Amino acid sequence: MLSGWSHRPQLLHLGLFFLAYVLACGFAQSLAIVPGTGISIWPPGGLFVATLILASRRSWPWWILAGCLAEMFSNFLWFSSPVPAAFLIYAGNALGAMVAAWLVNRTLKHPGQLETLQEVLTFVILAAGIAPIVSATVGSATLAWFAIQSQSFATAWPLWWIGDATGVLIVSPLALVLFHSWRSKTQFSAAQWVEACVLGLIFLGVAALSLSGYLPFAYIIMPPLLWAAVRFEFKGAAVSLALLALITAVFTITGASQFAGDPESQKHNQIMLQLFLAISAFSALIVAAISRQHQLAVLTLRQNVETLRDRERELSQLVDMVPSHVWRLTPEGEPTFFNRRMVDFLGLDVADSDRPGMSRLEAVLQATVHPDDTAGFRDALRHCLATGESFVMRYRLRRADGLY
Repeated sequence: MLSGWSHRPQLLHLGLFFLAYVLACGFAQSLAIVPGTGISIWPPGGLFVATLILASRRSWPWWILAGCLAEMFSNFLWFSSPVPAAFLIYAGNALGAMVAAWLVNRTLKHPGQLETLQEVLTFVILAAGIAPIVSATVGSATLAWFAIQSQSFATAWPLWWIGDATGVLIVSPLALVLFHSWRSKTQFSAAQWVEACVLGLIFLGVAALSLSGYLPFAYIIMPPLLWAAVRFEFKGAAVSLALLALITAVFTITGASQFAGDPESQKHNQIMLQLFLAISAFSALIVAAISRQHQLAVLTLRQNVETLRDRERELSQLVDMVPSHVWRLTPEGEPTFFNRRMVDFLGLDVADSDRPGMSRLEAVLQATVHPDDTAGFRDALRHCLATGESFVMRYRLRRADGLY
């Protein structure tokens, strides 16, 4: 008991989780527009999954208890299901969230950070694909057992599964991004803030026009959504998806959305609403992952190039300290480097030998080797470069003062 108490999260964090869970339940209830089909999407599931991913395993019982109290309170406010049924439904939701968090934590090296395409695909498959099977199975069986909303198990299961999966895709990335943004305190430049504001206005305008029916179909929102994912990566994708869900909810609740309609078409429209949000979330997360992976690759390349430059500078400094003449040539015989002792002796560097209409090697030989020795030195050097054999030769070399 003392061990469990020592792992209790702060009461403030538990209270915030409770409040967010209740509000998410209210948001889910507001989208239950079709009689007899239940919830369209389930944002509390995404909040629960993200919380358990970020929390230590030993603190899970506290979060599960807070979630249970929040769902029971939400059931009293909005759902009005029998208490045993509400408890069973929550048990399925909690078990699904635990399965999702356990799978993600066991599979990903940094489960709280979605950095690469592989990590995003793994998160989507495990947290939004496999784990909702548990909650959908328990929840649908509960509805059928208690004859709630007159639904059969086969009718409720696919709607329940896609609703939970969509909630995870939309809410979990947003919760993870908010947590890491708060921890890292990422700063945007003035130009990025301007771009974000412009993008936000465009996004809101296109979303309002498309969902209200002035534009042909809702998927016109995809270009600004993917723009946000490319330019601002997971932060842009998560915030844009949250805004899209809110805008969609407002238009759907008021009946102005393309997903609202007469009672005969509402069931079909609800499925289209679920698919619209799920496809939008999946696309934005994938594009954000590709953009992030590209940025990491560019950053790694720049770091490698800078490391190579540092190594080259260190090597050049070491070679300059060698008390003899050292020069470097390409396999084609073009000089690329003289050490400091050779530069001081000859009075010229590699760049000083660049002349129009003449190779750098010919220019170096003409400027530094005695004319009577040039042909023999050139032939010996070319044979060395072609065969890899070393050679020894006496020749006259011109000093900086003009003496050989």
